[in-house]
Formats: sequence, C-alpha cells, structure tokens
Amino acid sequence: MKKILVFLLVCFAMNQLSAAPLRDTNEESLVKLMDSLSAAFVKQDKVWLNANLTEDCSLSDPSGLTLAKADIVKAFSPEGVYTLTKMKAVDMKYTVNDNEASGAGSIELEGAMSGQEMVDISGTYGIQASFKKTDSGWKVSSIKVSQ
Repeated sequence: MKKILVFLLVCFAMNQLSAAPLRDTNEESLVKLMDSLSAAFVKQDKVWLNANLTEDCSLSDPSGLTLAKADIVKAFSPEGVYTLTKMKAVDMKYTVNDNEASGAGSIELEGAMSGQEMVDISGTYGIQASFKKTDSGWKVSSIKVSQ
C-alpha cells in the first residue's frame, strides 16, 4: 500500500513539475505580447497591430467607446487620434486556459488624444485584455481600458 501511495505522489509531483514550465512559457509570451502592444501603440506601428490583433479584436475606452480592429489600427497610427509617448503595463496578472487567456492590471500612459482640441490622457488606468492562441502564437483579442 505504501508503495502505491508513494508511486501516486511521485506521479502527481512529476505532473505538476511538467505543467509549470508550460504555464510559465505562456505567461512569459503574454508579458512579451503586452510589452510589444504598448510599444506598437507608442510607435504607431500599424504593421505590428495588424499582425498581432485578432480579426475580431475590440478596444473599449473609459468613455465607453468601442473600436474594432481597423479602427484601433487607425486610431493609433500617425494619422490617428492617439499620440502616446509612454504606455507601460504594470501589475498584470494572467490566467491561461488552453488556447485562451486573459490579463488584468494597470497601464501607465503619457500622451494625448486629438479631437477638436488636444486632450491630455496621461494617467494610470485599469486594463483587461483577452488573448487567443493561434498557429502563429498568442494574439490580442480584446482590450478594455477603465479609469
């Protein structure tokens, strides 16, 4: 009986050890993806955004406005309404479930939004992001920014 119990405990421990690197790898990939998303918004990198947002990606801002992928790419391009000099994700916590994941935390922004006049949007905001795993890796599927 003791041998069976020891065998089961060893099997359980090996299973947990083998799952940890996969979880870490996914979380590391999501951290890199969020860092790259921040850099793309600041650099107004339309190519990166087109490649790393899912086709059905949406962004909801604190005012309640929701943008589809094409609108996100346009809004964060040189001819768009957002001009960011800094965007940094902080205190992000990720949850990974097979081919989907989510992250929540804060973002620190410095920048402005243009309309009839320039509005300073610098500050710290809450962020919730969703991700989908594709054949080419993780992609951003939704972003919700709140005050």
